[in-house]
Amino acid sequence: MKRWIKSVIFFCLYYSGVEWLLARMLPAKAVAVLMYHGVCDRAPIPAHINFHVSRDVFEQQMRALKRSYRVLPLSDVVDSVNRGKPLEKAVVLTFDDGYKNNARYAAPVLNRLGLPFSVFVATAYVNDGCWMPLNEVYWMWSEGEISWDEMSSLREGLRNKPAAEALKIVGPKRKPPKVVSIAAAESFAMLSWEEVREMAGNGAEFGSHTHSHCNMAIEGEAQQRQELQLSKELLEKHVGSPVRLFAYPYGYLSDISRANVIEAGYECALSTDYGLVTNCSDRFAMPRLGHQRKIWMFTGELLYQFCKQAAKDSWAGLVRRPLPESALRKRTKERNG
Repeated sequence: MKRWIKSVIFFCLYYSGVEWLLARMLPAKAVAVLMYHGVCDRAPIPAHINFHVSRDVFEQQMRALKRSYRVLPLSDVVDSVNRGKPLEKAVVLTFDDGYKNNARYAAPVLNRLGLPFSVFVATAYVNDGCWMPLNEVYWMWSEGEISWDEMSSLREGLRNKPAAEALKIVGPKRKPPKVVSIAAAESFAMLSWEEVREMAGNGAEFGSHTHSHCNMAIEGEAQQRQELQLSKELLEKHVGSPVRLFAYPYGYLSDISRANVIEAGYECALSTDYGLVTNCSDRFAMPRLGHQRKIWMFTGELLYQFCKQAAKDSWAGLVRRPLPESALRKRTKERNG
């Protein structure tokens, strides 16, 4: 469906109240896992790749979810899948990377509304005082220190090379900022262990996002195991409970990385493939939905995905429905000549 047509339809559904009614009534055997990164205003990131949402937009979206859906912890969904229990329509909230603004801006809203959430942390940057290299590149671009082409090239290198090789590519350009704007600090600063413990104490779930935020599809196998184990150990040490959840940085995975995640003792892993989680989903490559900024697009896209799933569920039910006895007798007679 073309985006402008969707926008018009979703706008009408939202402001007429029909979206709320359908969202409450529509049955669907699936869960929408929503993917966020940070919550802050005026992020110094190119607009088309800006992975943060503003504080006002975030709170509006969370209030919309509170009105229309059950919001579950990711661990509850994993437990249901493990037990073979049929999933029912619900939403899960996840945050990747481990930004300080998760604690400062997102958590207070979610705690106030009583909405559970999971944070996936790249543990190398917790308490480190440094930003992830990719965010340093965005900051240098926003300050005019590198060109658009240089930024794009460095971004490509960081995302698609093994961690050690990627740092060599960007190394000569890295310039950890000493004085930055408030907007940059709010966008890129990472969590401290104290903040992790406080959020966990208030009910947040924590999972691994590797140690260095490496691309698990191309990282060496030994390095993959080290990344998975080290991040798990650090999180368990500071949170004080087993870490069961994992999310692939950039959403990239391979058969080898999937096997290593299982071997490391995780019970699920999230990708960035677009879609809903069903009982048929691969538990170690679970899909997610990205967020839309306009409230009618956010609620409309969520409803649209659940509608498609409800249609699939209904069709599957019809296909599996047993034939009436008279039809069975007729079919048997035809087969027997």
